Amino acid sequence: MARHAPDPSTTHAPDDAEVAPGRWTQGLKKHAKKWVLNLVKFGVCGVALWYLSTKVTLDDRVRFQNEPERAWVVVNETGAGVDRRLELRASDSDETRQVALAGLEGASDNKGKLERGLKSVVRSTQWNWMVAAILIFTPVSFILAWRLRVLLSTQEIDISYRDSLLLTFAGNFFNFTLPGTTGGDLYKAYHIAKRTHKRTEGVTIVILDRVFGLISFLLLAAVTIFAARNTSVIGDFGAYVGYLMLALIVAGMLFFSQRVRGLLRFDHWLGRLPFSEKLRRIDATAFGLRRKRSQSALSLLITIVSHFFLVTSIFFLARSFGIDPKPDRGVEQLYVAILISAVVGYLFAAVPISFQGFGLFEAVFFKVLVEGGWCDASAMLVLTLSARLVQILWSLPGVIVPWMGLERPTAESEDDLIPADDDVAAATQ
Repeated sequence: MARHAPDPSTTHAPDDAEVAPGRWTQGLKKHAKKWVLNLVKFGVCGVALWYLSTKVTLDDRVRFQNEPERAWVVVNETGAGVDRRLELRASDSDETRQVALAGLEGASDNKGKLERGLKSVVRSTQWNWMVAAILIFTPVSFILAWRLRVLLSTQEIDISYRDSLLLTFAGNFFNFTLPGTTGGDLYKAYHIAKRTHKRTEGVTIVILDRVFGLISFLLLAAVTIFAARNTSVIGDFGAYVGYLMLALIVAGMLFFSQRVRGLLRFDHWLGRLPFSEKLRRIDATAFGLRRKRSQSALSLLITIVSHFFLVTSIFFLARSFGIDPKPDRGVEQLYVAILISAVVGYLFAAVPISFQGFGLFEAVFFKVLVEGGWCDASAMLVLTLSARLVQILWSLPGVIVPWMGLERPTAESEDDLIPADDDVAAATQ
C-alpha cells in the first residue's frame, strides 16, 4: 500500500509542551522545590525570631533573686560610681521602686541581676574595639582569593590573581544579597567555566572551595575542644563536634581509599547513575586532590589562617559590646568561647534551612555565651548581627565587579554550567 505524504495544510508545529514535556515538568518541579525550601527557611527564621523575642529586650531589666520570673524595667538611672541608683518599674504593673546598683550583686535584700537590653548594648559600644574588628577582617578576602587560585591549579586551570580576587569579592557579595547562600558560588563557577575547557573541573573546584572552609572549621573546633577539654568553656558542643569530626575522617578515608572503592564497586555504581559522565569527572576532580597533597595542604592552611582573622574579628566585636573576661575566667577562655561559638555556629549555619543561617548561628552563640555566663541575650544578638555586618561591609567591593566586565549569568547559563555528555567527550579528545 502506498504511503501518502502528510498534507502541509493540516500539519502544525508542536508547541513547547509537545516538543519537550520533560523540560516543562522539570522546570515545574524545580520551581516547586524552591518554594518549599523558601517556606522552610521562612519558618526557621520565624521560630528563631519568636524565641529571641522571649529572651531579648529593648530596655535594661532587673530580676531579683526572690522573684526570678518577674522582670523590672529600668526607667531611669541616677548617680555615678558606687552611688549609682536605678529607678525600676514592674513589667506587669505600675509598681515602682529604687535600688542601688552596687547592691544587686551584693549580699542584700535587693540581690538580683541586671540584664542589658539592646539599647544599652548599642549605646555603650566601645568604638576602639569595633574599629579593630573591622580592620582585622581586611585580609580575609585576599587570602581566600589565593586559596581559589591554588585549588584551581590542581586541575591546571590558571586564572590571574586579579580575576580570582574580583570573583571572591563578587561571590561574597552575592552570597549575602541573593536568597540562599549559593548565588556567589554560581557566579564564580560561571566565570571560571568560561575561562577553561575543563568546565566540570572548574565548577567542582568552586564546590570544593567551600568544602575546605567547612573542614577547616571542624579542625579548628576539634583542636580547640581537645586543648580546653578540662575547662567549663566547652559544654555539650564538644561531643557534637567530636562526632562530626569522626564522621568526616571516616568519610574521607572511605572516599579516598582505592581498596574500599574496589570492594564497593564504586565506579560501577557511579556509571549506572543519571549523568554518569559528568559525575565521573566531578569524582575524578575531587579524588585527584589525593595526588596534589602539597597544594591541598596549602589550601587547608590558607583557610585556617583566614578563619583566625574571622574569629579574632568576632572576638574584638564581643569586647566592643561589653562581653569581657570574668574575674575567674581570663581573656584566653573568652577567646576559646568565641572560637567555639564561631566555628560551630558557621558549621550549623551551613545547613541550608535558614536565610544566612539566622537562628542556627544564634542558637550556638546562645548556648556557649549566654548559658555559659559570658553575656546577656541582647549582647549575644548584637554580636551575631554585627559579625554579619562586618562580612557584608568587606563584600561591598563586589558590587562593582559586574561593571568591570564580569557580568551576572542568566538563569539559562547557570543551568548549563556543567556541560552535556557530548561536550565532555569533545573536551577530552
